[in-house]
Amino acid sequence: MKSIIKLIPVLGLSVWLYSCANFLDAKPDNTLAHPSTLKDLRAILDNENAVNDVYPSTLAMASDEFYMTYKGYAQMTQRIQDIYIWEDQGIDAGWTTSYKAISLANVVLEALERIKGGDQRLRNQLEGEALFLRGWMFFHLAQIYCPHFSIHDTGEGLGIVLRMDSSSEVKIGRSSLKETYRQIFGDLNRALELLPEESEYITRPAKLACYGALARAYLTVEDFVAAEEMVDKLLKRKDELWDYNTVSGVGLYPFVLADNIELIYYGRAASTGEFIYNPNTYIDPALYSLYEEHDLRKNLYYTAGAEGMKFRGYYHGKLADYFGGIGMDEMYLIKAECAARREDTPTGLRYLNTLLQHRYNSDYFNSLTILDSDILLRRTLEERRKQLVCRGLRWQDLRRLNRTKSLETTIHREMEIDGELKVYTLEPNSLRYVFLIPYLATEMGHYEQNPR
Repeated sequence: MKSIIKLIPVLGLSVWLYSCANFLDAKPDNTLAHPSTLKDLRAILDNENAVNDVYPSTLAMASDEFYMTYKGYAQMTQRIQDIYIWEDQGIDAGWTTSYKAISLANVVLEALERIKGGDQRLRNQLEGEALFLRGWMFFHLAQIYCPHFSIHDTGEGLGIVLRMDSSSEVKIGRSSLKETYRQIFGDLNRALELLPEESEYITRPAKLACYGALARAYLTVEDFVAAEEMVDKLLKRKDELWDYNTVSGVGLYPFVLADNIELIYYGRAASTGEFIYNPNTYIDPALYSLYEEHDLRKNLYYTAGAEGMKFRGYYHGKLADYFGGIGMDEMYLIKAECAARREDTPTGLRYLNTLLQHRYNSDYFNSLTILDSDILLRRTLEERRKQLVCRGLRWQDLRRLNRTKSLETTIHREMEIDGELKVYTLEPNSLRYVFLIPYLATEMGHYEQNPR
């Protein structure tokens, strides 16, 4: 890419557009829902606050990467408390911001049909970006409000509301799971056809971002052949890894956005800071124990706190929110996992070792020697836990891996309340892996609620 460190400044039109959205469908008001020029559409899609900073905080707060003491828990809002102990009561867990972004994408797509002329390459790029945004937001909503879907399933369960226009007057119900993922892949694959090879700004998606998004989505639905195909296409165009031996680790937060050559597409969950940065939130001890002595991530990612290890290794160099974008490290891990699953141990091991060579102290690193594909798979999944911390990916991994008995995980939250130990448990494949649609949305849209 020509530049991976340029972020687009927030533009006035789209800030106003974003703020005028309503709760249910996030439709901008009538005066702003009809942009009249391609420049207007460029401004809408270049609003970082509305497009790049809206990833659902639920994906980080509900997973097993972090734990919170009761003191910290008591300071949280009701919404965060409910998410943390998986006792949601229909309070918004990511619904509103995601549908606001989807509405903006639909405004752009509708305007492109109405606005005639202009540079065709720009028109293609704008359409591709809008489709990418819509499909990518649909995907994230499905990880919160839908049961896990696999290509091996019938897909008849409840999907999301596939809002395909910007009109809040049109009443539609929830789709099926199969329809939801058909739309996700349809939007992303169409975007792939339209987007340019490179983008001037990392906040704008290009083909690389689409390959990465499709790789993650295909991995999630257990289409490992397609996931590996997307990674292979990406790696032909970009394959750089950041050598952590070159990161000084000096300062409060060691990773600097301008230095991160692994970034493919920029996104973050700006609303996560209240939870992650709280002085009473710590990294899970079981996760921290996985790091070996000469693993550079052990010191770059964490620092000692009053009662445990605090996370500091924000991948995008931004304080106290999780990185919701796409990075090269994730692609190497997808490649290794897919190769292991098709029992191509040499290929999977090569990609895994290449990543680890850039993560361990070079004076002590010895390449792994693994001959069994099952062992390689388990080590690769362990490295996903260790590498992709605070990226919103662990929740998705828990959901998909819980389908395999030998890879199941039961999560516990323990808090001492008034001298008594209170334990909350999330069993594998529990209904609580699917959050309730906000009750205000169900009242306004008459959507079928998720079971409990």
